[in-house]
Amino acid sequence: MIIGLGLAAPTLAVPGLAGCSSSGPEVDTPVVTPSSAPESSPAPGVTPTPNPTAAQSTPAAAAAPEQALSALAAAILVSPQRKQLPKDRRNLLTFLRNAHAAHARAIVNPLPSQAPAKLGGQSLNSSLALLARRETAAASRYRRAALQAKGSDALLWGSLAVGAASFAAAIGAANPPRTRSVGNREPVEILSEVAAIQELVRQLHAVVYGYQLAIGKMKVLSKQRTKAEQELLNHRIFRDRLIAWLRRRSAEVPAAEPAYVPSVVPRNQATAEKLIMQMQTALQAFCGLWLAAAASRADRQQALSALSGAVKTARSWGAPLAAWPGWSS
Repeated sequence: MIIGLGLAAPTLAVPGLAGCSSSGPEVDTPVVTPSSAPESSPAPGVTPTPNPTAAQSTPAAAAAPEQALSALAAAILVSPQRKQLPKDRRNLLTFLRNAHAAHARAIVNPLPSQAPAKLGGQSLNSSLALLARRETAAASRYRRAALQAKGSDALLWGSLAVGAASFAAAIGAANPPRTRSVGNREPVEILSEVAAIQELVRQLHAVVYGYQLAIGKMKVLSKQRTKAEQELLNHRIFRDRLIAWLRRRSAEVPAAEPAYVPSVVPRNQATAEKLIMQMQTALQAFCGLWLAAAASRADRQQALSALSGAVKTARSWGAPLAAWPGWSS
């Protein structure tokens, strides 16, 4: 298995974890492979965002908030204040416009028409703050919808929830993050919950190994090493909790491989950090598998929290903003 690219789950097109990979063709997302060894009130003059309950409304109504977010990002891009936008923030807004349009198409296709958003002459900062508030409100609605749904619907709403939360954080960041192309989602075959957790445990074995490699190349007294050591501990605890879950159900517990081949060989602080970023990015698809397979609301909540945590951790190591957290793309 190649750490950093991710393990391939049975019958699934899922990227592997950063750090190690198999001998197959290279993937964009890194993997590990075993070696032989309440939304605020809108500002005056701004078109309000529709607020349907995603899990209960018609598909067209459920897609309306995503269309509105796309329209708001587009309106900021063409506003009279657009010349004040630095290039990185223009790139972020372009990504948000395209990502939300893709999200809306995933909910319903063809889409009903959406009127352009009107900003009403407010300042650029006020417009960006409004967009961030609406992203946060959307994340909350989508999270509730994900916990009520099952299967691929749970994964869709969970992905939108985690995505909207990360978008809101990016809008408010002093230095906007890099973005990935919006792209398309790969089809996902829903596994049993036991099988999904077994795949996640296999990937966590690789992640633990990869963290150990990375930490060994970090400066002993650096803040990043302390951060990585805490994350390694958290991953061990998470893996052990999932192993206990499998044992309570008398299910087979995947064993760790004796060694893994990192997709990025850590030679110094920079390459060590890159390996961790790739592992965290690849881990998200396996959290998504669990979210789609979870049989109970409690397990969906844990899977959604795991997905959100992996996205936040990957971002903290410099990962670009992605449109479809939890999906293979």
